[in-house]
Amino acid sequence: MRKLIIWDMVTVDGFFEGPDRDISWFVFEEELENYIRETQEKADTLIFGRVTYELMAAYWPSEQGWIADFMNKIEKVVFSRTLKSADWNNTKLFNGNVAEEVSKLKTRDGGDIFVFGSADLTATLMEHGLIDEYHLGINPVILGKGTPLFKGGPNRIPLKHLETRTLKSGVVILHYAPESRQ
Repeated sequence: MRKLIIWDMVTVDGFFEGPDRDISWFVFEEELENYIRETQEKADTLIFGRVTYELMAAYWPSEQGWIADFMNKIEKVVFSRTLKSADWNNTKLFNGNVAEEVSKLKTRDGGDIFVFGSADLTATLMEHGLIDEYHLGINPVILGKGTPLFKGGPNRIPLKHLETRTLKSGVVILHYAPESRQ
């Protein structure tokens, strides 16, 4: 079974984006780039909600470098009830039952499945117990307002700590898994 991994950069106060979708506070440097290479080389699918998909599809196709190559080549799945098409290279659009489709994706042969951003999609995946690991890059900044990554849900999810990595930039990367997955 493939692993579904949430990977997000967040602020100390829990936001994954600031007002007006601002992500200028992300600390991105060589050590983080190396971490991303290492962890995402096992991935072969990305899933997004509509908003994150539209932001990514507007940015990555015109960029260059290994991250752009990765983003543009990898299989992408976008979940949306309102999009009529998904034109970014190698993207499939689903407007049906998220839990059912993600469960099918997890049973297919292949590498890890990553979710970037997509707080609403993440909430749905959490509600259905589909997340195998949470990878969070805690950035050394407090925004005070923005969009929280975790919007709350009906159930508490106890987590088991898997790994901590502290980067020279002050970013702390935490890996957790739901205790029910251990």
